Amino acid sequence: MKKLLALTLSVLMIVALFAGCGGSGIKIGVQTTTTGDIYATGDFGEKAITRYDNGAVAVEALKNGKVDCVIIDNEPAKSYVAANSGLKILETEYAVEDYAICFQKGSSLKATVDAALKTLIEDGSVKKIVDKYINGTGEEKVGVPVSKVDTDKPDLIMATNAEFPPYEYVDGDKYYGIDVEVAKLIADKIGYDLVIENVSFDSIIPGVQTGKYSMGMAGLTVTDDRIEKVDFSSTYATGVQVVIVKDGGSINAIEDLDPYYLPKE
Repeated sequence: MKKLLALTLSVLMIVALFAGCGGSGIKIGVQTTTTGDIYATGDFGEKAITRYDNGAVAVEALKNGKVDCVIIDNEPAKSYVAANSGLKILETEYAVEDYAICFQKGSSLKATVDAALKTLIEDGSVKKIVDKYINGTGEEKVGVPVSKVDTDKPDLIMATNAEFPPYEYVDGDKYYGIDVEVAKLIADKIGYDLVIENVSFDSIIPGVQTGKYSMGMAGLTVTDDRIEKVDFSSTYATGVQVVIVKDGGSINAIEDLDPYYLPKE
């Protein structure tokens, strides 16, 4: 019996050892198909990632102990932490990225929109909008009606995911945010009516690819994989990926994630 017990314990230890080698041991919440998803999957492996339709649901999972942290863009992270006690953002940045507008490959609209965007960047209009939402300059926020307003102008249909404050969000019967106001200035400049389609984040690029939407604008990061699928405008903002954790938990610095990184070849 003693020999049988010892053999059983040995087998259980070996099974546990190999099970431990099969995953990182950390649970990371991300919004599906975002760059937080892409980067975290590359760094920690598929088994470590739990995907959610939006950041708010991922943060709720963190609060409920279903994940150990959430990797997401800095500005939305600030909003989530402000609205949920007991959470904090780690001081060190996880990644830095550039935001741009995406278009169907070969779209003739890209050059027109990009020219207008460059002018708005050069004359300080884009910076003024960014400062309004991020630095709270007190300027009046300009919204776009959720319901389409018919005019005799052509439509500039922008696909977005309006759960990403301060870049895009819904307040009452209007869309607001950095992307919304920049897109509206572009539409006004080129003689179009801005029509916003609020869709899931992971359907934006496929919809732009097929021509369902004129363009996509949702804090979209320029990545090698996305460049193969769509064309991008000039960069209009810089984003930062950060890590949200429970205050007082075991993860208190980016360095605490190091043991969980996959080995790099």
